[in-house]
Amino acid sequence: MKNSVKKVLLFCLAMGLCSALYAAGAQAADFSQAQLKQMSTFLSNFTELGFRDFDVKKDGNDDVLHLGGDPSAPDLIRFGIWHNYVNNYKSRIKPCPTKGCKYGSLVIDGKYVAESVKKYFGINLKNASVEQSDPPYHFDGSLYHFEGADGEAVYYAEVKKATQDGDVVRMTGDLYNAEDKNDRPDTFEATARPCKWNGKDTWMILSMKTTQR
Repeated sequence: MKNSVKKVLLFCLAMGLCSALYAAGAQAADFSQAQLKQMSTFLSNFTELGFRDFDVKKDGNDDVLHLGGDPSAPDLIRFGIWHNYVNNYKSRIKPCPTKGCKYGSLVIDGKYVAESVKKYFGINLKNASVEQSDPPYHFDGSLYHFEGADGEAVYYAEVKKATQDGDVVRMTGDLYNAEDKNDRPDTFEATARPCKWNGKDTWMILSMKTTQR
């Protein structure tokens, strides 16, 4: 038995396969628990806003949002506004300076909306009004006007496994209720591309698909 194992190992070395197999195994285990936690936080920026099924492409089937085909896509604008509403309310969300504003009681500078879209999607957003939306978002050339909303259940992502193929990272895991971590109605698979933002390692989202258990 020992001689057989030695022969197999020698054959692998001769064919250059051992290093390839080792690299493939190491690739799947390259991500630490700390990195998986960072990935979970990254993806939760989408799931907490209800962005659970999308593809950053110009085409695809009708079951997902096709973000990125239009640089002024309503869903990109919606993401940029609500991401800041949830995560940067005190620093970036202001009351509308116009008393009785017909477009909404809150405003956010368009540069922050564009910045968030660039950070998470890698897309240069073209700021524009989104009137045919519920709620609508009016852009006055500088500020977005809108109404706040709260109360819906929030779901976060927990990445349990991640692998990398070239420059694409594939992440899989569960969605869980922010108020009850045992409430896990869906699983997900997401893809993202590693990048840097303000000198820090992060990712740029490519797609996400959620499946009900």
